Amino acid sequence: MISFEEYRDRVLQLGSPVSTEVLPLHAAEGMVLAEPVFARFAVPPFDNSAMDGFAVRHDDIKNAPVTLRVSTDIPAGRTDISPLEEGTAARIMTGAPVPPGADTIIQVEKTANAHENMLTEAPDEIHILEANEQGAHVRFSGEDIEPGELAINAGVRLGPTQLSALASIGHGYVTVYRKPVIGILSTGSELRKPGEDLLPGQIPDSNSTLARLMVRASGGKDIVLSSSSDDPADLAKVLDEAGTYLDGLITTGGVSAGAFDVVKEYLTDKNVEFLKVAMQPGKPQGLGTLTFRDREVPILCLPGNPVSVFVSMKVYGDALIANLSGCRDTSIPWQEWPAGGSWKTPEGRAQFMPVVAHGDTVIPATSGGSKSHLIYSMIKTRGLAYVPAEVEEVTEGDPLKVWWL
Repeated sequence: MISFEEYRDRVLQLGSPVSTEVLPLHAAEGMVLAEPVFARFAVPPFDNSAMDGFAVRHDDIKNAPVTLRVSTDIPAGRTDISPLEEGTAARIMTGAPVPPGADTIIQVEKTANAHENMLTEAPDEIHILEANEQGAHVRFSGEDIEPGELAINAGVRLGPTQLSALASIGHGYVTVYRKPVIGILSTGSELRKPGEDLLPGQIPDSNSTLARLMVRASGGKDIVLSSSSDDPADLAKVLDEAGTYLDGLITTGGVSAGAFDVVKEYLTDKNVEFLKVAMQPGKPQGLGTLTFRDREVPILCLPGNPVSVFVSMKVYGDALIANLSGCRDTSIPWQEWPAGGSWKTPEGRAQFMPVVAHGDTVIPATSGGSKSHLIYSMIKTRGLAYVPAEVEEVTEGDPLKVWWL
């Protein structure tokens, strides 16, 4: 057996980033930046007020209380701003440009009759009750980022905060790696489509639903392939037809040591290696590259038990899709949490225990622990706790690495 870390490293070596496309910002959520992006505009783009109040010269108010004539009114969005005259104040709104010459903002609350100073018409004069420090409440141009500075490097997955930041620095479009097209194939003659009636010996195919939605969550585009037979000829036909348009392929089932493990039987001599990984659940795994009309398509062959599929998709499927998507950071975002209970671990294998938070600790999500067939119980799971292979038993209070989902 090999360790899950070694196996995951091998998964990350499969394939290479897919082609790129240019998209408007709103369409690029969840995709990976293909080129570094530099700021076109400063943030803020001009000196502006952080308060509703009055822009002043600090020299004019440092000996407050003081009364100043109001020389101009500056709402947000005004662009024709004249320099501030000495000995005067400009009424100014939050976000409005600070006039040349002004260097301090006095918030309206620090003026006499404050409730009257924000009526539609600006007052003729204001009485400032106390001084602010020079520069108070001024948002200075470029204090967040300057034009020409690197904003986001290539290889970063884009979410709402990154995309809104790109808008703020002057970009409306972005070059990203397209979403890799991942084929999903559940195998097993016992499988029936969700919602179909069952005969004795048949089970619903939950793996296709699970895997396709986890592909989407990882940034891929899922396509469910239409075969669940244990006949190698059926598998060969499906793969041959789909291989011409797929960027990656994930199968579930048929990878263990059974007499009808069709995936292992058909792919063993086709550049796909089947191994035992020192982990629970998910011990039997397969990976490699299939060739379809001069196209190399990476493939992951996952076990068929649903919890094994869930863990394998998080640990390995996520890594494959990140690699194909051009993502630079493929590390697992572990957090350390103490165990809230005790349980046995599998001898010689790392354990991925489905867990939930319990106060400031984590506990197994179900009484069944990490058994690989308990798919319904996965409803309760909120994270995976990693227990190293050399640990024989988890005791209450032990530190655990947790991957929250």
